[in-house]
Amino acid sequence: MQNSHGKIRGGLSQASISVTIMAFNEESVIADQVAATVAFFRDRGIDYEVLVVDDGSTDRTGDIVAGLARQDSRVKLLRHAVNQGMGASIRDGYLASTGAFVTQLPGDMQVTADVFEHFLPLLGGYDMVLSTYRHRDDGFVRKVVSTGFRAATWALLGYWCAITGTMFIRRSLLQGLPMVSNTFMINCEIPLRLMRNGVRPAFVQIDAQPRKAGSSKVLNVSRVSRVLKEMVNLRSTL
Repeated sequence: MQNSHGKIRGGLSQASISVTIMAFNEESVIADQVAATVAFFRDRGIDYEVLVVDDGSTDRTGDIVAGLARQDSRVKLLRHAVNQGMGASIRDGYLASTGAFVTQLPGDMQVTADVFEHFLPLLGGYDMVLSTYRHRDDGFVRKVVSTGFRAATWALLGYWCAITGTMFIRRSLLQGLPMVSNTFMINCEIPLRLMRNGVRPAFVQIDAQPRKAGSSKVLNVSRVSRVLKEMVNLRSTL
């Protein structure tokens, strides 16, 4: 389904782009991620808002973002009292957004706003732009887990889900759309539901950066088990 709403730059009464940043214990980098995101849009004269979802952090992540929000009204903080998962953070960020398009970034800066340059030229013609990684070197274990995840999505859902979480979606398409995953499975669930509703996406390739601090929060047995359970449940609702 092609976009019939025209260009995104200027002339909008709402923020053009709403960026959800998911953050869990990212005190060492979250200020840099927010600053880089704000600078990207300001330098290009694009209307924006940045919604940081603090997913139950036990460090100073929430307090740091609260300070940034006091300095810039376009930066907003959403807080989970306890850790609910990446999917819950993305869903809550999207539902709180006001922009014409929604997108997301991780708080750890492995993907930063400069990749949006690949998406912007396509927003005049598409309501959904998805991405795949050109190259991502997170080590052997992460590669094995990612391949296993994609194989499982193919077997259970009929789709080789190699897309990244960095995507642009016209926010109006999410109204009334079920979004039930609380893990990173939501980044497969939302595009799949929209494509099955007839939305035709464009695709771009992006690069991921080495992690600046901390370690992956998805590579543990409990989280992988939750993802598989959500995948099975999703099969019956798509």
